[in-house]
Amino acid sequence: MGVPSTIPPDKLLGGKFRLLRRIGRGGMGDVWIARNEATEAEVAVKTLVKSERTDVHDARFRREARLAATLSHRNVVRIFDLVDEEDGTLGLVMELLRGGTLEDCMRERGPMRTTEALAVALPILSALHHVHQKGIVHRDVKPANIFFAVEPDGHVIPKILDFGIAKLPAAGSALTVDGSVLGTPHYMSPEQIRGQEDLDGRSDMFSFAVLVYEMLTGTPAFQRDSAAASLAAVLEHEIDPDPRIEPRVWIAISRALAKRPYERYGSCAELADALRAAVDVTDEDYAQALQDLRPASDKIPKNIDGDDEAPMVRSRQTRRRKGATLWTIVAASAAAVVAATATFAVTRPGSTARADDAPPATSAGMTAAGPAPPTATVDPKPAPTPEPMTAAAPTSPGVPTPLSKPAGTTHANVSTASTLARPPPKPSARPGTKPVATSPGF
Repeated sequence: MGVPSTIPPDKLLGGKFRLLRRIGRGGMGDVWIARNEATEAEVAVKTLVKSERTDVHDARFRREARLAATLSHRNVVRIFDLVDEEDGTLGLVMELLRGGTLEDCMRERGPMRTTEALAVALPILSALHHVHQKGIVHRDVKPANIFFAVEPDGHVIPKILDFGIAKLPAAGSALTVDGSVLGTPHYMSPEQIRGQEDLDGRSDMFSFAVLVYEMLTGTPAFQRDSAAASLAAVLEHEIDPDPRIEPRVWIAISRALAKRPYERYGSCAELADALRAAVDVTDEDYAQALQDLRPASDKIPKNIDGDDEAPMVRSRQTRRRKGATLWTIVAASAAAVVAATATFAVTRPGSTARADDAPPATSAGMTAAGPAPPTATVDPKPAPTPEPMTAAAPTSPGVPTPLSKPAGTTHANVSTASTLARPPPKPSARPGTKPVATSPGF
């Protein structure tokens, strides 16, 4: 039986997930709001359906499910099931999140206060530390993949999304061979750009430090007019201190931005420790800062098949800049692919495109608002400074600092990850609001 090119509404996947509303569409599939018929809980389902898809797409889709399902952290999007239908349809079932992306927030608000930026950074660093302890490297840490999930009790929980191009650094990974390197150019680490095979969590740390710099300044540190120019900037450009960044915070960020992995912190937990020590801020202050970042109102995603939009969920106004637009409620899987900047595949000269680095099925851009820019293949040769693009990974003068607890560190350096994501004090309930996040109740 051939794989269907589309899925009709009301289809039942896996015997219990009823597709209710299509809220995103991409080159290889769709994103749906679905209902678990057994529990009546709403979930998000990302489907892979197009008959022209290849075994590479299927393998990437299954790997995303497998990797994400091994993670258990309140700041990582949860994967519940992988549905494999007889007609060839694949469905990735995950938690349905309501809120908005960090990318949305930065576009609407501009630079953040230090307390706000660290209120986002600390729980995400905790999540990344958890991911890295599992031996997984995300490889696409960027604002579009950080989501502010609003829970039923009003808490704002930052979560990291989209493990579609994540990889296990261990040798022998089923889909890892010489070839292309995936990522978003101006957030990629130098070693990721060079196609270094033994990437570890310090690559994600670099990307996240770039993101923290952008939160504090409103300026993407390495973004240029072209992907090739952005890649060259990452390899060659040193970021100068910015007066908008507090000096002690800059010291922590600048170390994480070192071009050579061994010059950075040993783990994201250590970076979090350094950021915490750089400011005099209480957990209550961080909790309030997250509430200040909460969208003023939430909007149900539009049904892209043309039906009327679901009603607005009203909520009281929170502090935001005049003229800020409403954030939409989206499924976690949809948010992960609504990126203003596409994910790029950078092919190293003389290499064979690697199976696991073919463009992911979601990178065509599934979004209720419209498709994101397509995945592009960038040949580094035309870059203004082509030499670094083909250079070997920098040689370390010593053994790189491991991701696990380094020798000589204190217990606090490693244990911080378990405390970064502690639940904030419960905010006062908003009159007239409805639950805005559900788990499928498995």
